[in-house]
This record gives sequence, structure tokens and C-alpha cells, in this order.
Amino acid sequence: MSVEKRYKICAGIDFQKEVPNVCFWAAQMKEPEPLSLDFSGCTDHKGCFRKILSALKRYEEKDKICAAIILPDLSPQEISQYERDACEAGFLPEQLLILGEEECLAHFVMHQSNDIWQHQVWYLEFGTEEIKARMIQVNKRSRPMLVQVLPPAYWYVGSLESRERDDRLLEAVRENIVNNQVSAVFVTGTDLNENDYKKSREALCSRRRVFLGEQITARGACMVAREKEQNKPYLFLNEQTLLYNLGVAGIQEGEEITYTIVRAGCNWYEAKKSCEVILQGDAALDFSFCPMSGGEAIHKEMILTDFPTRPNGATRLLLEVCFHSPLQCEIKVTDLGFGEMYPASELCWTESYRIGEEEEEDGTGYAL
Repeated sequence: MSVEKRYKICAGIDFQKEVPNVCFWAAQMKEPEPLSLDFSGCTDHKGCFRKILSALKRYEEKDKICAAIILPDLSPQEISQYERDACEAGFLPEQLLILGEEECLAHFVMHQSNDIWQHQVWYLEFGTEEIKARMIQVNKRSRPMLVQVLPPAYWYVGSLESRERDDRLLEAVRENIVNNQVSAVFVTGTDLNENDYKKSREALCSRRRVFLGEQITARGACMVAREKEQNKPYLFLNEQTLLYNLGVAGIQEGEEITYTIVRAGCNWYEAKKSCEVILQGDAALDFSFCPMSGGEAIHKEMILTDFPTRPNGATRLLLEVCFHSPLQCEIKVTDLGFGEMYPASELCWTESYRIGEEEEEDGTGYAL
């Protein structure tokens, strides 16, 4: 589901609410912009996708459009259903990217100037009676920098007509923001007007930058899609992302090296990779899982049992990697032989590896 450079328009489609929010980012635009659409005649997600694709084709040819879709639930069933609906509406599988809210917020914040994310950044989404508050923090000491979005907190502030709404918000701001190092706050779902939020507005805007914005997650999705293949100085981590670089040991110009197959930071359901290697030495492969948080790599050996007898370097192997969760990796190895002299056998080997049990048990696996 990676997005290629040939796409000239990236659309961010936020399905977290009943009616999707859509932004798009064309090559000539400096920032993503909202795409205003009327979904009143759409009875399902497939109809929404059709309307979105039709609107985007006014700006660019279909094969130069990609779509980053934000889902409220990243279960394999939900991902498959939305992908199916999008493809039946006219998108191709390679044009789609599935994201969660946290990843979009992280990339939106990191796309801002450095002074915005020097300290904590808060994202406040105003509802009718409560505010969904999320905090984004960056570990600038690590290389690459690690970005984390904490689970949401819900601040009950009462109805829009309540006279206590300003006081309740002021209390939450003092507890979570005023007494911490916060460099910026993004607010959506309100104009934060002085009449309704006089006291809380003053506390919120004191010694920090506050921005009013709409469709921030959809904008962030556009940024993820457009910059997917670029090398970034930061790495986003959450419960959906891989915390380990997966590599295989090899030899290059007489030196032992580790060839990286899958890099940490991508979503586990996207981490489907394949490569070919030449077998050197014994009929075994040494896979390493190198943690981004530091520490020793975890090594797993795969023994290729009943391997045919061949000279050293006379075997090509196809390695296919996929993940069933952030900590569950499956590797399949297929014998491709080596030309007509050593034809491919029908042998293949599959192993499933569980990694990071200790981190998961003590609850520190995602600490920055």
C-alpha cells in the first residue's frame, strides 16, 4: 500500500465520522486544502468513494490520484472492507493507503516549523459536551527523532448553553497544559470566541501558540501519502507500528553485513516485503530484529531442513515477509534454484517469530 512518486494528487479521506472529511494536495499547492462535497445522496462508503474520485478527476487523471483513508478501527476486517469498497468505486489497490488518526496527527504536527513541536503539542477536538484531547510529544534526543501520540483524554465541559463550560475548560487547561511545557495547541470544532471562553481562552493562549483549524487529520493524511517514500528525520511510533528493523545476515565484498528487509516505523499491516538472496555457507538464515529504542538485536535462525546438496553460492532464495501484528512476524523462504544447472525444487520453509515479549509484558515497549 505504499504511494509512488508518480501520483500528482493525494487525497486525505477521514471516515471517523458518519460523513467523511476530505482534503486534497495537488503538486502545485503549498498545503492541502478541503474538498467540499455533498454526500447526502450516498447510502454507503462505496458511494462516498465514487463521489470523491469523480471530484478529484476534475483536477487530474485517475491513474495519478492516490487516497489516504483514515479509519476509526484498524482491524484487518475493517481494512479489507474499506479497501474493497474503494476498489469497487474505481480506485486501484496500489492507489490506497490506510491510516489511523494518530499517524495523521503526528505527521501534521511534524510538518510544521520546529518551534511548534519543541515541547508538547495538544490537539483539542471540541464536541457538544466534551473535548477529545490528544497530546503529541517528540523525543529530540534519539536519531531518528521518535514521535508519539498519547491515547485521548475526554474532558467533560457541559453543553454549549452551559454557563459552567468556560470554568470547566479552564480547570482542564490548568491541569493538563498550564503546568506543563506546551509549545502549541491546535483547536478544532470551535472558534474559541472570547464571549464563551473568556477565562479558558486567556489561560490557553498564555505563553504558547494556539491555532484554529479544521480537517487537521485529513490534511495530515495528505502529508503522509505525499511524503511516504521520503527519508524523514523522525519516526512515528504507536501500537500499530513496527518497533524493530528486520534484517538478514549476509556477506558483501568479503564483509559481514545485515541487509534490512523491513524498516521500523511502518504500520504492521503494510509490512509485506520480498527479496531474493544468494545462499552462502550452511543451509540456514540468520534474521535479526533490531529495536529502535536501543539495545541488542534479537536473532532468530531459520534452518532449511532437507536442503538439496549444491555448491556454495549456487542457490537463489526468495524471502517473503509479512506481519500478523506489530510483534508477530512470518517469514517464508522458497528455493529458486540457480539456472538450468540447479533447477528450483518445490521446497519452501515458513517460520513465525514472536518478538518483544518482555517489552509488551512490562508495558515499556512504546516509551520514548
